[in-house]
Amino acid sequence: ISLFQINDDSVWFSLSVSVIVAEVTQPSLGVGYELGRAVALNKRVFCLFRPSSGKVLSAMIRGASTNSLFQVQDYTEDEVESILEKYFDTIAKN
Repeated sequence: ISLFQINDDSVWFSLSVSVIVAEVTQPSLGVGYELGRAVALNKRVFCLFRPSSGKVLSAMIRGASTNSLFQVQDYTEDEVESILEKYFDTIAKN
């Protein structure tokens, strides 16, 4: 591990997790950075976006959902649990 990685507070996910789940309704440079790192490390990324917020999801995030490692799912708050269960059940089978 380099000195840069030790000082990087997102190093935990690059070393130990296989899936990143991100709520992306509120634009965030920090979340965008972490998603970019996850993609660079070939981690699975599952983004949740709430259309009822009236916001528009970044085209960069929506457009990245073209392969099995990076997926974007629109949701309502009452669907979150079932969406996550379905997602993790699906990847557990693969």
